[in-house]
Amino acid sequence: MLLTAAAVLTWPTTHPVTGVIVTGVIAGRGPTGVGLPDAGRSDDPGSVRTVVPVVEIAGVIDLLALTLRAGIGLVEAMEAVAARVEGPLGLHLRTVAAAGRWGVKDTTAWASVPSAWQPAARALRMAATAGVPPGDVLARAAEEVRRREQQRLEVATETLGVRIVLPLGLAFLPSFVLTTVVPVVLALARQVLANQ
Repeated sequence: MLLTAAAVLTWPTTHPVTGVIVTGVIAGRGPTGVGLPDAGRSDDPGSVRTVVPVVEIAGVIDLLALTLRAGIGLVEAMEAVAARVEGPLGLHLRTVAAAGRWGVKDTTAWASVPSAWQPAARALRMAATAGVPPGDVLARAAEEVRRREQQRLEVATETLGVRIVLPLGLAFLPSFVLTTVVPVVLALARQVLANQ
């Protein structure tokens, strides 16, 4: 029973999908707010938390890249994509677009949304510095987001395999020793003592 309890205590916890945690307020209690990934510690009982998978951000970045390739300006492209994208991701783009319309610095505007958007922000800064169209650079940023998430999933899968073996070993190895090795050793010891 002690071994079973030890196995249960060391059993691995689940690995959630990497996501952006967005906090908001239930309708009727005030405006919706967007938080950074470690935000959402609101004491307000009306506060709700939504996790948006990071891979969805890559899809929105791709949409933004396609819109920019059509020849639309950056702020207009963000507003157009935000109008098509539902939920918190559209809100993130609207936030950055509004900051751009108000003349807020690029780094400050992108700092107001979760850090999962930083590959897009870096891509847009690089494109502006190099004087190249941002569509292709943004498409590469979306691939970077997908590649990082794939690597994270591979590492989590490998870690999970190791973490599963430990409790199984704690539970089954002692029982194997007690049911197979100990009886054989006792039988051999009995024979040796009987021969003496």
